[in-house]
Amino acid sequence: MREGKVSVPGGEVWYRRTGGGGVPLLLVHGGPGYPSDPLFEAFEPLADEREVIWYDQLGVGRSDPIDDVSLLTVDRFLDELGAVSEGLGLESPHVYGHSWGAMLGLQYAAERNPDWTSLICANGLASVNRFEAEVRDLMRALPGDVLERTYGRELRGETNDPDYWAAQAEYVRACVLRTGTMRLDPELMSMPTFRTMIGHADYHITGTLKEWDIFGELDRIRVPTLVLGGEFDECVPVHLADIADRIPDAEHVTQPGAAHMGYLEEPPLRRAYVGLIRDYMARVEARTHQSPPETA
Repeated sequence: MREGKVSVPGGEVWYRRTGGGGVPLLLVHGGPGYPSDPLFEAFEPLADEREVIWYDQLGVGRSDPIDDVSLLTVDRFLDELGAVSEGLGLESPHVYGHSWGAMLGLQYAAERNPDWTSLICANGLASVNRFEAEVRDLMRALPGDVLERTYGRELRGETNDPDYWAAQAEYVRACVLRTGTMRLDPELMSMPTFRTMIGHADYHITGTLKEWDIFGELDRIRVPTLVLGGEFDECVPVHLADIADRIPDAEHVTQPGAAHMGYLEEPPLRRAYVGLIRDYMARVEARTHQSPPETA
């Protein structure tokens, strides 16, 4: 296992590499404003068959802090992804992006035509406006007036009510992480990043990502793509199916029993989640290395 820092626009980001051999897998974490730590345990077993690389985006985790919020743009994060791949000498990697990381993966693949072996778009959206509306519909359907107790209170400035946080927890347990537990060190997070880019929450986006939409560019993606989501995902299956329909070489898979963070669910679901990704990468590699058909 090796770790260090690599230069990107705005500073240096921390990375860790483990394993070796095979086509490397680069992990792009979600957020924005959350570190890569939750990915460690789930994906480390893949290091038995290939190199696995993950990094903390600038401003979070062990990477340099961001003091200038003008750096918090999608384009800079896209440049960062390219700088990490180039700086670490990754040739034709598989690129896994979760949620916000998947958004970056989709836009990078659509606009920059990378030489990736595949893209795994995991639990990631293609339109913030559509996603926001779909999440509110999910919350509206939950028992106990969850939408009113969260979004309604935000609109009225009543988020100090303890029941506001109870309702948030009910939503998370229904649509984000159903069986597992997320342990995050608050010191590794960047709330300024989250507040600048998201605002309040997934169902109430007021930050700079509010109008982000990549649906119209998905047909430009020339990378084999797995679009993966959970049965109970806040990024609903029909949204993910529509993403896959627009990418020329894409598969859509819905994992039964999982929500938005399949890699953090209880071990059986977590193993199934990683297994879907492992199998997809193997199939893409087998297809890539097939011998051309003989000619008469």
